[in-house]
Amino acid sequence: MGASETVIGRGWNDGNRLDRGPVRWMVRLAAGFVLVLVVLGLGMGAPGEPRSVSSAAEQAQQDAEGRFRALAAQVRGAAVDDPSTADLLGALATDLDVQADAVALPWPAADGAAPAAATGVPGGSPPAGAAPADAQSVLVRLRDSAEQSLRDAVTAEPGPARVLAAAGANQWRHAVLLGEALDVDPGLPSVEAAVITGFDRISAPRSAPAGEDCTGTEQASDAERLALESARLAEEEARYGYEVAAALMGDPAPALARARLHGDLANAAARRLGALCVPVAAAPPAYAIDAAFRADPAAALRELEQDGAELYAGLVSTVGPGGRGWIVASFNAATQRSLAAGTPLDALPGLRVDVP
Repeated sequence: MGASETVIGRGWNDGNRLDRGPVRWMVRLAAGFVLVLVVLGLGMGAPGEPRSVSSAAEQAQQDAEGRFRALAAQVRGAAVDDPSTADLLGALATDLDVQADAVALPWPAADGAAPAAATGVPGGSPPAGAAPADAQSVLVRLRDSAEQSLRDAVTAEPGPARVLAAAGANQWRHAVLLGEALDVDPGLPSVEAAVITGFDRISAPRSAPAGEDCTGTEQASDAERLALESARLAEEEARYGYEVAAALMGDPAPALARARLHGDLANAAARRLGALCVPVAAAPPAYAIDAAFRADPAAALRELEQDGAELYAGLVSTVGPGGRGWIVASFNAATQRSLAAGTPLDALPGLRVDVP
């Protein structure tokens, strides 16, 4: 490989490597805003007298908090009744507590009194629908909550959108794990097909002029264009990485299948750029592969998937509701691939928060 080619590995920044500088600046700015939101949620989200909401987005936030707290109560009840899934359900309940605190609107405490413990829905009443539930009914409610959280992330304000998307991705993974433990299908759609088709179950595809109808004027905002271009090049890079890994592994079929998937995802991003009248530049023809990649291709591929998930995580907060549906679906798909490859499951994937 020539000196001008890109090296695939951590800290890659030379040659044909995707320049994510502008994206990283946007992502860091958005991440700082989201972190402030989460800190406020963790410190002020304990339920007391609820304040009135001023928008549909705030109502969705309030509904999500109540849903997470009610589901956590149901999960804990199911864990007592089903010891075989107690560990899985216990971890899920803990994650739901974190998510409820993170998404909560500030609830004012009366006359300076300390807010009530965060154990129910806003207002201090018992969690709605907290009747005893078995593990299978929890699975159904968990699946529905995951999809609802992702739908809400599409139309929420930037900070809450990131929290809702992360909560939805976490609940999605928990639903997969619980379904495996119960040996039942959780009933979730294919995350990969959803990205390619626009994920109609999360949000309707955005209407845009067909490529042949473009008049030379781009229909995308700068943030949306940058997000789609960054996503396309990241998927092209992942495609190449899997193609190389296929030649280094004993069984090349899984890596080749994943390479085709990433190629399809890159093409999906390119089609969206074209539909928005944005010229699509050619992808780099090749990337250099460093020694660490060749020594442990499985670990390198896991890092590739984690990098992709983190990229999409930041983009959720940088794109407005009009173009966010595809980004949310892509974030969820990338997160599920990263988690399936061995990345530890956090309560809010892609959003690092130290919880007391």
